Amino acid sequence: MPLVQPSIETLRGFGSFTRVITLGKKYESKPIKAFVFSSISKKAGLRVGFAVTRGMRKAVQRNLIKRLMREAFRTKREEFSARIDPGRLVEIVFLYNGDTKSPSTQGRFIPINQALAELSATMNVVRP
Repeated sequence: MPLVQPSIETLRGFGSFTRVITLGKKYESKPIKAFVFSSISKKAGLRVGFAVTRGMRKAVQRNLIKRLMREAFRTKREEFSARIDPGRLVEIVFLYNGDTKSPSTQGRFIPINQALAELSATMNVVRP
């Protein structure tokens, strides 16, 4: 019988982000911090949220960084979802806390992509 891939949803709401950041386990790979909160649930799956610190003053820049993080996560989606136990709901918040003065989009995307690759290798999303 083939394995069913867990559903991947967007983490929404201030309360959800706060719960994951305060109760979750922290992993760090510059320029991204990841907070992982796992719980037993009837609805197994993965919820992912992206945030950027307010040190990046302009909303245009913050939104660009979030788009770049979503794209980097999209390419690594299978690596994250393959490590989830059935019957578990895993919530992840990726927080960008890096350089605000990178010269180009490509200059920002490379470290984000590398950081997510490192996080997917080191994260323990199977157990709380």
